[in-house]
Amino acid sequence: MSLTFGNFKQIIPSQILARGREYLRRGQILDLTFDEEELVWEAQVEGTELYDVRVELKSNSSLDCSCTCPYEFGEHCKHIAAVLYAIEENFPEQLDLKPRKRATRQTRHDKLRQRLEQTSREQLVAVLLDLTARDRELLNQLLIRLDAGDAKPTDYRRVVKDALRAGRGDYGYLDYTGSQRAARKIDELLKQVERWLDSGELHKAISVCQAVIDEVTPAIAHADDSSGSLGGCISTAVMKLADAAELADAVERDALFAYCLERGRHKDFYEWDWGWELLDIAAEMVKTPDQRARFTAALDDIQAEVLAKQQDPFFNRYKLECVALLKLALVEKFDGPAAAREFLNAHLHLDKLRMMAIERCLDEGALDEALRLIDAGIQTNQERRLPGLVDQYRELQVRLLQQRGDKTALIAAARALWLARCDDNSFAVLKQTMPAAEWPAFVQGLIQAAQR
Repeated sequence: MSLTFGNFKQIIPSQILARGREYLRRGQILDLTFDEEELVWEAQVEGTELYDVRVELKSNSSLDCSCTCPYEFGEHCKHIAAVLYAIEENFPEQLDLKPRKRATRQTRHDKLRQRLEQTSREQLVAVLLDLTARDRELLNQLLIRLDAGDAKPTDYRRVVKDALRAGRGDYGYLDYTGSQRAARKIDELLKQVERWLDSGELHKAISVCQAVIDEVTPAIAHADDSSGSLGGCISTAVMKLADAAELADAVERDALFAYCLERGRHKDFYEWDWGWELLDIAAEMVKTPDQRARFTAALDDIQAEVLAKQQDPFFNRYKLECVALLKLALVEKFDGPAAAREFLNAHLHLDKLRMMAIERCLDEGALDEALRLIDAGIQTNQERRLPGLVDQYRELQVRLLQQRGDKTALIAAARALWLARCDDNSFAVLKQTMPAAEWPAFVQGLIQAAQR
């Protein structure tokens, strides 16, 4: 059922409504405004932090409500409830308002467009200069949007810095709301990148992506990005940088290769997934022996730094696996299948590469060798107490035993996997493999084993 002014007290849970009433009683609703043209109420609600609430009256009399708080247990939080009560108290004449059809209504943007079209060029220039003299963020945005090709990388960095600055609180920290506010501004800039890629303006697109990557990555260390908003901006910038690499000419590719290599090898980047994504972009651009040597040297530096630090062994192995996989890609590209097989065999202590070796054995029908590698993987990760990796090897074991047709061993392996995860796939394997007459008793045994 859609939320309306008439039913919100029935739809929103009573405990949320009670908290909303308490917020209203304490005067924690700030700056409640109503836009008669848009039929939108906006307010800031003072909670653990300052949250932005928006309530829009739709054409069917339903309400579209949003809040910037991190509430995850329902559609409507106590801040929204508080604002609904405040609207009821402060705008009683609007509660029975019939929304007008938007198609026949002139919005504020329509009015602005009309006035801009009626204003002379000289007046527009004067107004913009006056506004930008007092608004640095607007100044930098206009410099980017109206760029005629003379913008520098520092110009793009200023826009990203402005967005981050707008989200920071009194102590320079980006709280949950501030991170989302900054991310929305940066997302607008990244939308412009897509248009530049389509129009072939690669220099602009690349410069913006690099500005976002370089400025937002260190900012996350001083931010509550539990929503993933800022991290999403970096991931988007990296993805668009990869798109730009495919369109770039030789000179642009060389510069982009150097950039991705330099950033990816730095621990501030390879501690995050996008650092490895930058190295993936660089790996795709390796074409010459010199580039390969530079790329390998960067990977060797990362590997040496990881091995020198006494950090969590699981994450250290993850980083070493990433390094090895990138090196393997180069070996396959330059040296061929035999060298790649030799490289894999030399790195079987890394689980991802061991699993790749197992996959190759399964594809080639080398089942005894595959089973040896699987058994070693299960034993090693049982000793490490890493059950997730044990289960991945057991999945490969089930595949192998299906391929071999060993039903007795297959039932034992699938049973062990189901008891570890209770997943549908291993249960289906058991049902397909067990004789129908024995299945009911077997299921009862599974249930008892799971209960134990």
